[in-house]
Amino acid sequence: MTKTSDVNMKEFHLAKGESLLPENFPELINLSAGFMFNFIPKPSHTLPPEFVYVPINPNKQWDKSSLKVTLAITEWNSLWEAGHLRSEFVPKILTHDFPKELRWLTKIENANLYLIPNGRKSAFDAFEPLYHLLPLHTLNRFGLPAFKPGFWPPRTYHHTIDQHFTDDFDERVAKAFASYLWPWLDSGSRLHSFSKDDPIVLLAHNLNFWLPCIYKVAEERLQCFHRVEFDNKKQMHAMQKIQTSLPSDIQVNRPLKGGSIWYGEEDARQATKELIQVADKDGKLRAILEAVRSNRVKDDFSNLWSYAKEDFERKIYHKRSKVRVSFVQLDEAKPVHAPTSELHGNLLWEDFIALLDRKERRIVVCLKNGTTRVSEISKRLGYANHSPVCKALKRIRDKAKKYLYL
Repeated sequence: MTKTSDVNMKEFHLAKGESLLPENFPELINLSAGFMFNFIPKPSHTLPPEFVYVPINPNKQWDKSSLKVTLAITEWNSLWEAGHLRSEFVPKILTHDFPKELRWLTKIENANLYLIPNGRKSAFDAFEPLYHLLPLHTLNRFGLPAFKPGFWPPRTYHHTIDQHFTDDFDERVAKAFASYLWPWLDSGSRLHSFSKDDPIVLLAHNLNFWLPCIYKVAEERLQCFHRVEFDNKKQMHAMQKIQTSLPSDIQVNRPLKGGSIWYGEEDARQATKELIQVADKDGKLRAILEAVRSNRVKDDFSNLWSYAKEDFERKIYHKRSKVRVSFVQLDEAKPVHAPTSELHGNLLWEDFIALLDRKERRIVVCLKNGTTRVSEISKRLGYANHSPVCKALKRIRDKAKKYLYL
């Protein structure tokens, strides 16, 4: 029998009432680092986000050592503005002893690391900001819970939300996100018009590809927030003193204020557009899409009709392009043997002919048939002048010399 407290805690994480209205849902929130720190060192150049999954044992989450780890994760991530400087500064300014399980972080250089608590059956702590882009109708379609506003960056591990995570939870999230994101990737055809193995379909489902991009969106949006005011002049003078001891490419600041990173369905859609822009800039998304579209194969499409499929078939079957096809009919032309045929007399078709391209082979056929004048070969092959034939003959001679004398 399910305990009443467990049911209540499961319901605790769900959004209800007016919080589910499109103007209010979804929402992602940032808590200011000002609640924990007075100052933050900020580099002049921020490196792309990277991720480290830190093991958390759910059965020992209330142990003193586990609590120190989760608190360190919260404080480390809250100093996201410090970027790659965290490994140098954070252990010195944390509000408690830096846990031994994380001391290896002090040796990491030039990496903008985010720490992700890892102890659930789901990777929700990592892709939470992607989850909170999804509108209510998308969540309902894929049987996903509508959670209360999420928090970014990842912070203290909360075990009570685990009751919502089924074995296929991450898979359903990937499908929901791909369905939501698809109009930005291919506005002309539906997602189901393509096979499940289509490269763009796989990319849309790959939450790990979009993860650094959505973190970058959150960082850029928060940069527009105001900074926490000084408590007094003494604090302002203390910051100025710290600044004099730092290199010129490091700026010390008061923490940014917290608030909604995005709020409501329309704002989440705007954040999604920014996600695509970041993916294009940092992940070469546009180049990937163009490369896939230019090299599609039949297996990329499902059985459903789509504009993309029709366009692909038109190109394959030349419904649009007008191709001029010319045939050269030569009586008594010698057959071209396969590369595996044996040498017979002075017949060297077998291997040598395999070295030639299509145009060169046509010229050799003319020569073997007795048509030896350049002008006549050009006329038979449909060339306007003899220049292409002369150039091709030079290439053939060079290949023949290399083939016969090496």
